[in-house]
Parts: sequence; structure tokens; C-alpha cells
Amino acid sequence: MFDYQNHVQEELKKNDSERYLACLYLPEEVRHCAMTLYAFDAEISRIPSVVSEPMPGEIRIQWWRDLIKSGGNTGSAPLAGALLQVAEKHQLPLDILDNYLEARIFDLYQDPMPDVGTYEGYLGETVSSFLHMIALASGIERNTALADACGHAGVAIGISRHLSFCANARARGQVFFPMPVLQKTELSREQWLETDIGNSHEAVISNILAEARDHLKKAKLAIADLPRQTKPIFLPLVFADKILDLVKKKPDECLINPIVLSPLKRQWLAFRGIGKL
Repeated sequence: MFDYQNHVQEELKKNDSERYLACLYLPEEVRHCAMTLYAFDAEISRIPSVVSEPMPGEIRIQWWRDLIKSGGNTGSAPLAGALLQVAEKHQLPLDILDNYLEARIFDLYQDPMPDVGTYEGYLGETVSSFLHMIALASGIERNTALADACGHAGVAIGISRHLSFCANARARGQVFFPMPVLQKTELSREQWLETDIGNSHEAVISNILAEARDHLKKAKLAIADLPRQTKPIFLPLVFADKILDLVKKKPDECLINPIVLSPLKRQWLAFRGIGKL
């Protein structure tokens, strides 16, 4: 029998070492599920960078959507096999995975994010939903505190990741941040993507940071009302918090270069942060 668990671990460690580290702090009974979901997310997130135009990317995403709906033969795709396996084992809602894939189609195009509500909805489908599924796999009872924690944490983590790789998105001509935030500083889409960075660019980053900080604060308040065993699920917030600090110190840097925490820094943050959630 194919060793799905080992394959997923290696894929996640290679493609998203930050969330791989976060998963190591999860209870063993849910760790493989979390790693599989995050490895799946890392695989889908890579699509825009490996296709030359949107259509091949849409075909890849549709393949995943058809597979999840049908539960069909995964062939030589071990990650797909692992995903179907954990979805069945933990009875994960398949509609959440389909909504996630639908949201990811946005990544293939260069359309601007139209408004704040759409942006938060996108982050809810692509980040919050994974926290929610991991929580469900852990056997945590659904309640308002859990929904609030996953919702706000997902937005904070999602914004931090967009800030981390803002330089890459700009190079691809993508604008993930809501257009009203840009327009507030009188920036058009084209001006946002220009190589010359001015005060208006930094003002956009400042506004986005404030939004992320607000959601981070609300997430921590909601997490405080959850059972202790729930806390490791939200460990990625520790990395998000640090990224937001770094961006605040040098707001123009994220527009030029990706912001990546060193392996040692991540380990130290995880070790210290797990006890503070």
C-alpha cells in the first residue's frame, strides 16, 4: 500500500515549511489530516506560477473539483489519494473543498479584488476554511467562538501571506488587495504595479496592516474561549504576527522582495508562541 502519510509530509515540508512546522505541534490523530489539507493548498497555490495562461490553470482546478465530487480513481496522484482518504476518514464537508477551488480561480487572472467584502470572503474560502476543517477533524464542537476564531484568524493569516509575497504578485500583475483601499490613496491598478514606489504605496500597506491587526486581535479573543487542545490549530497566527511586525518596520520592502522567516526564527516563534495562544 502506498505510504500517503510520508508522501504528504515530504511535499508539505518542501512546499510550505512554515505550516509543516505548525503541524508538528498538532495531536498525532489530526496531524496527517492537517498536513494533507495544507499540502493540497500548497499544490493549488502553485498553479498560477507553473501555467503560462489561465485556461490550463482552470483545467487543473477542474480536475480536482471533478475528483473530489466523484471520489474517482486518483491514478498516479498520491496527494489526491491522500486528500480523499482524510476527507472520508474525518467526514470533511466536500462542499468546503469545492468552494475553496472555486475561489482559487481568481488567482489565475489579473482582475483586481473589487472590494473589502470580496477580499475577506476570498480569504475565508482559502484560509479560514482549512482551519475550520482541521478543527472539525479534531472533534471540536461547532460553536460561535470556533467560527469567529477560524474566520478572523484566516483573514489575518491570509493578509500576512499576501504581504509576504506581495512582490511576487506585483511581478505577475496581480492585485490581491481591495481596489477601494488603493483608490483611497488615489492609486490605480496600473500605478500600484509600477516599479516606482511612493508614499501612496506605503499608505496602502499601512491600511492593509491595520485590517490584519484588527482581525488578529479578534481571533485571539475568540481563541481564548476555546478548549486548550484547540490552540495548536491556530499556531500559524504566530508567524502571521511576526510578518506583520516586519512589514510595519519597512512597509516598502514587501513591495520589492518577498518576506520569508528563517527556519531558526520560525522554530523559535513556534516554541514560544504555542504557550501564548
